[in-house]
Amino acid sequence: MKRSATFSLAKRVLLSSCLLLTGLSLTAAGAQAKQGEGTGAQAFAQLEQLLPTPGDTRTASGAPGPEYWQQRADYVIRVELDDEKQRLIGSETITYRNLSPHALSYIWVQLDQNRFRPDSDDMLTARAPNFEKFPYRALEQLLTRREFDGGFDIQRVADGNGEPLPHRIVKTMMRIDLPKPLASGESFELQIDWQNNIIDGIASRARGGYEYFEDDDNYIYEIAQWYPRVAAYTDYDGWVNKQFLGRGEFTLELGDYRLEITVPDDHIVAATGVLQNTDEVLTEAQRGRLEDAKTAAKPVYVVTPKEAERHQSTPASGKKTWIFNAENVRDVAFASSRKFIWDAMGHRTGDKTTLAMSFYPNEAEPLWSQYSTHAIIHTLEVYSRYTFEYPYPVAISVNGPVGGMEYPMICFNKPRPYADKTYRCRS
Repeated sequence: MKRSATFSLAKRVLLSSCLLLTGLSLTAAGAQAKQGEGTGAQAFAQLEQLLPTPGDTRTASGAPGPEYWQQRADYVIRVELDDEKQRLIGSETITYRNLSPHALSYIWVQLDQNRFRPDSDDMLTARAPNFEKFPYRALEQLLTRREFDGGFDIQRVADGNGEPLPHRIVKTMMRIDLPKPLASGESFELQIDWQNNIIDGIASRARGGYEYFEDDDNYIYEIAQWYPRVAAYTDYDGWVNKQFLGRGEFTLELGDYRLEITVPDDHIVAATGVLQNTDEVLTEAQRGRLEDAKTAAKPVYVVTPKEAERHQSTPASGKKTWIFNAENVRDVAFASSRKFIWDAMGHRTGDKTTLAMSFYPNEAEPLWSQYSTHAIIHTLEVYSRYTFEYPYPVAISVNGPVGGMEYPMICFNKPRPYADKTYRCRS
């Protein structure tokens, strides 16, 4: 195998895994990036004007002070993947906890998928391409975004009793007005139902999407920034409700998640969190392999290449619901496909074992089975040694259409050898 393919995979998995280590806010990183903007003396400017005014909630260094607070949002999300129409149908219950000293009369919710609407600020602010060098792929991206029927179809917004709540959608944000101000220390329950189409992740540069395999008429789905999410409310900025343009990072509140993901019964699902119902979604042999992987000295196939080939060659006859629980994370993502091979290996971090796992199609072989899970474990070792111990029970890398994105416990990585076995990475 050529070294470039190996190094490319390792680099992408390592870089993506760096940020799945925490799933925490990138505010500080953003401030540091701003410090380096410009040239000359400006590039070495101090941070005083970028940090919030010091007080009881935040010190002059930007670190939390003695009266620091942070909001919390817990989610129960039920979603179905329509493999025929490449569409999500979802409903969620959000328990929002106001831990600030302020009474809140409304709640802002992020609608990230609305960036794919033809009239979104993302589209309206996009720069014209370089027509001196205009490859077909660039044209394909422009046409895909222009023709794609994207964005959320919000079907219901209600309180915990099912009573409708007044709300207003402003492009990639939605403001929900509360029946009465939410006092400090109180909680409020929101219910939101929605649907949205999944974008082609190959034809359009996106943080989530699908990849279609014409030879066997199957898909890989990598689903990110995919559900209505409560915006952050902070001591230094109030509601963080700027429009999402597709290129910036984001901050969210920490919370606990329960995901119920319904897919065709031959799909394999990877997601933020710990799988709760192995008896219902895995065979007895697969459950045994998953258990063996926790103490194995090398990666163990949970779903073998032969099983993946069988899944992708036989149409599904029904549906299965995969259930995951994730504690104290700021976001969740998932991937689903009948093409997935799945290997896993346990790694001891401090006094706990983290299950490192990789999900990939046969088209990614032999690169991924040899290097992906080992690269995850190497990342866990290095960053746990030099920063802090990896806090989560699983760490996942998925091969699919997304070039490199990271979310709590899961990251998407794209390097794949060509089918002609020359092992050059796809561009």
